[in-house]
Amino acid sequence: MRTNLLRQAAIFLTCFLAFAGGLLPCSALAAENPALWKFQVKGDFNTVLPNLKSALEAKQFMITGEENLSKGLENNKQVFGETKWNTIGFQNVTAVHFCSLAFNHEVFNINMEWSVLCPFKVVVYNMKSKPDQIMVLLTRPSYLLAKDSHPKAKAIGKKIDERIESAIKEGIGH
Repeated sequence: MRTNLLRQAAIFLTCFLAFAGGLLPCSALAAENPALWKFQVKGDFNTVLPNLKSALEAKQFMITGEENLSKGLENNKQVFGETKWNTIGFQNVTAVHFCSLAFNHEVFNINMEWSVLCPFKVVVYNMKSKPDQIMVLLTRPSYLLAKDSHPKAKAIGKKIDERIESAIKEGIGH
């Protein structure tokens, strides 16, 4: 069990580092981790992020929090060392948390264990080497519900995925 877990972690880390360095296309990395939905767009990070948040709100999602993860690491680089706090060269990394009253109502009234879905989270980032390539990552609700025994689980997960993905694509112009 531990060997398999270590192997999976090594595969994920290798793919992430290769992707971050621009060696693998999105589809190759996506195949390695079906839990994540990934979308890449060209643009300015400081334009893409607010457009994405506005689009989520337009689709009746409520933004519940935002964390500038890259700034948090930079502000604490003395903990890791001046040359070690950002070894892969990320530039901006922001997590946006958001909920949907309609989806909360639906999932809470079926199975309270599904309450772990909210808030949903999307991470938006870019790399110093390619600052105009903005990546958007989402943990797929459908992945979390895929093995649930409730007969509505898969359909609800898919519906949530589609609504979030649609809002994101509309918000960043694709």
